[in-house]
Amino acid sequence: MPVASPGVDWLTPDRYLSAMQSETARVAAAVDGRDPAEPVPACPDWTLRDLVTHIGTGHRLSTAVVRARASGAPGSYRLIDAPDDPRQWTAWLTEGAAGMVAAISEQGFDTPVWTWVPQHQTTGFWARRMLHDLIIHRFDAEPGGDLDEDLAVDGVADILLCCATLSRRDPSPMTGLRGDGETLQFSDGKHGWHVTLAPDGATWRPGTAPADVRLDAPALELLLVLNRRRPPGESTGDRALLQRWVDNTRF
Repeated sequence: MPVASPGVDWLTPDRYLSAMQSETARVAAAVDGRDPAEPVPACPDWTLRDLVTHIGTGHRLSTAVVRARASGAPGSYRLIDAPDDPRQWTAWLTEGAAGMVAAISEQGFDTPVWTWVPQHQTTGFWARRMLHDLIIHRFDAEPGGDLDEDLAVDGVADILLCCATLSRRDPSPMTGLRGDGETLQFSDGKHGWHVTLAPDGATWRPGTAPADVRLDAPALELLLVLNRRRPPGESTGDRALLQRWVDNTRF
């Protein structure tokens, strides 16, 4: 099984694991006392209980992969329902995150394990991916929240990695990201992410270069745009290309 440890652009293991716990606490606070049937505008098919179920399921299933040191894909995805009583959500969410943190701490951040991204086949992938999934869903519950800059910057790289990976699969909902060399540049003024749409799928690299369309915004805004939680602001260049990216990055 190919193994690739996190690169220098990743955060430290402790940062991912501590943020997992603090972000889980923020999600729990955001949903506390609310109606389980309340709709989630950013996820129109979901209720608030569906959102909590998704978060807790992701933590528990990834924990199982890490603890088993799985070398192959697990069985079909199945939801693990959140408690009916929302007063139990805080404990349920906290338990799921704590189990994941413990599993990764025990196994080690660089331990080989199956993931769905070929170049990152370690437990560290699960820490990073589940953290950023959690962060985005925290914004679904609390759209006006804030986020530390280092997490926002790392989250941009994470979502670009996910989209690039999925654009290379068959079948995939992201085959619309395949192209003939079209380029997109995202920048927060201190960091840049340059994307190319190739015939076999999207690729990206850190840094800046000439591009067909450029979007400059704070890292948090870029994170929310790339996760389809906020429409893109003013850009320069081929606006239709930017919209094509947004339209073809639905998970």
